[in-house]
Amino acid sequence: MTTTKKRIGHPTTTDPRVYRHNFKLTTEENIRFKQMLCKAGLEHNRSRFIVKRIFKEEFVVIRRDPSKTQFAARLNTPISPLGHSHNQLAEDT
Repeated sequence: MTTTKKRIGHPTTTDPRVYRHNFKLTTEENIRFKQMLCKAGLEHNRSRFIVKRIFKEEFVVIRRDPSKTQFAARLNTPISPLGHSHNQLAEDT
């Protein structure tokens, strides 16, 4: 019986990123940098933002409107708990 081991985690790439670079910012530069990150919507992925800015690659910002998310959540909730109980009663009989 032959068993194959299932791979867990991120898939390996053919060209992994192994080179690191460090830089320092002044207080004013750091404030500006954080503002740019927030404006781009990439607060949680600084390295991707920096690489795309250095090589002038285009990045897409997807903004989610919280009011639309709340509206969609309300559409997915049951209309009335009474209707749910009625369905349970119909199933029991």
